[in-house]
Amino acid sequence: MVRNELPATQAPYKIDAGEGIRYVFGNHLATVIARPEEFGQSASGTILTGAKGVTFPPHRHRTTHEALFVLEGVLSLHLDNKSYLLTPGDYVNIPPGTAHGYSFLDHRGKLLTWCFGGNAADIYARIGKPYSGNVYAESADPIEWAVLDDSVDTEIIAADSQHEDHYEAKLTTAPDGMVPFVLAASEGERMIAGDQVYTILGNQAHSNGTFISLLTEGPIGFPIPRHRHERVTELFHCLNGEMEMFVEDGFITLSPGDFLHVPPKTAHSFQLKKHDTRFLGFVTPGDFEPFFRYLCTPFDGYRYPLVPPPFRFDRVIQHLSELDLTILEHPGGPPPQARVG
Repeated sequence: MVRNELPATQAPYKIDAGEGIRYVFGNHLATVIARPEEFGQSASGTILTGAKGVTFPPHRHRTTHEALFVLEGVLSLHLDNKSYLLTPGDYVNIPPGTAHGYSFLDHRGKLLTWCFGGNAADIYARIGKPYSGNVYAESADPIEWAVLDDSVDTEIIAADSQHEDHYEAKLTTAPDGMVPFVLAASEGERMIAGDQVYTILGNQAHSNGTFISLLTEGPIGFPIPRHRHERVTELFHCLNGEMEMFVEDGFITLSPGDFLHVPPKTAHSFQLKKHDTRFLGFVTPGDFEPFFRYLCTPFDGYRYPLVPPPFRFDRVIQHLSELDLTILEHPGGPPPQARVG
């Protein structure tokens, strides 16, 4: 298991909170946690932080599909000629060709961005400088946006008239199709499997099958069965609590802010080790989405229930031939019980 290094090959690796390849530009800090070299395809993951008032100007991507998730702080987002006030837990879908930009409104802003299908994330190495610190620099140096050319899929565009005294309402249900949207924290398509609540933030139709994104939340529980995929890559971001991951032939612990990359053909599983553990996952390609629909049932609540429903892994087994999934052990542990007292 590679730790705190990007291995430049399709291998499993863990990045501790704050680690990665860092670039500084102005009062921005970009921490790259995944690149095409690790994916074997055009995809990259980056965590962005910046000082209060720092702005990334309006821009668009020709081929890159971007997804944003607010980790900390408050941001103002301009998306498709509308303004939104973003707070922790908000999710943004940005298809190719969509104008967008943002500003940090406090000193604690932290934004996770995943780019699929293009090289938009190359911008950070192009306009930034390698940086050894793990907090953004206080700098008055201008950002040389003019160095960007057609070799990087990021086009800076003229700002439209924005009205930051009026913010659009964030959605509680994602729209259909590959369209831009902002989904409010804790909202989305909620489902339950045993004592874990899964919330789909972006389904495969939102990215034309490229990826899905979902939150998983639950109490201390039993491990899911060890398994592997032939094509599917899974990305785990621990948001709070603690989770133990089995990867290849050993165990690692994910704490808040830690990231784990699980490429195809890698045996893995997870177990929630603290109550109220929550993690964000990205899965690519998105055609693995039916797995979650077989495993889960629709759920109207927002938190995992005290008395969970039965764990219906039997439905996954019934549809196993349809899924990129090889089960490596029999589901273990007794059925979930009510937690009281």
